Amino acid sequence: MIDDFFTLLKNIEQEKAEIIISLFKKMSVKKNTILLMEGQICRHNYIVENGLARKYFSYLDKEITTEIYLKGDIAHSFESFTKQTKSDECIVACTELEILCIDFNKYTEAKKSYSWLIELDLMFVEQYAIQLERKLKEQITLNAAERYEKILLNYPKIIQEVPLKIIASYLNVTVERLSRIRAKI
Repeated sequence: MIDDFFTLLKNIEQEKAEIIISLFKKMSVKKNTILLMEGQICRHNYIVENGLARKYFSYLDKEITTEIYLKGDIAHSFESFTKQTKSDECIVACTELEILCIDFNKYTEAKKSYSWLIELDLMFVEQYAIQLERKLKEQITLNAAERYEKILLNYPKIIQEVPLKIIASYLNVTVERLSRIRAKI
């Protein structure tokens, strides 16, 4: 199973890892930079090298955070990138970001040139599906306090660097409820 993009690169042949890295462009972006806006087609995948980003959508005049991206995570709108359709999600930098960026067309051409990339692509899709399945189960079986404790234990950087409003949105609770949860811990 793939933990993150950089773990994958360490675990494959050096020649393949170098080919993969050559497909990406390094970028630095400032905090609050929008990487994907609702209504745009997701034409890039971003790999977080340093910093944090989030993905959200708007619902009833509220921003609902669905993903918080850390080092090694692939930030994209899966449906929009895969189908090249307009996204109903936004991706924004929560901190200054160092990212690797790959263009959809460049990635598609690379898969034609290097058939082994199709296998890696499938591994990432499988990992994404597994993560979504886990998240769905957690949403159903864990209460907000338990989900917050899990973030606190496994991803303390999120707690340190992401505003409470965004964490509350990610947990699907109000800021006031999150404050009460934090006070009890």
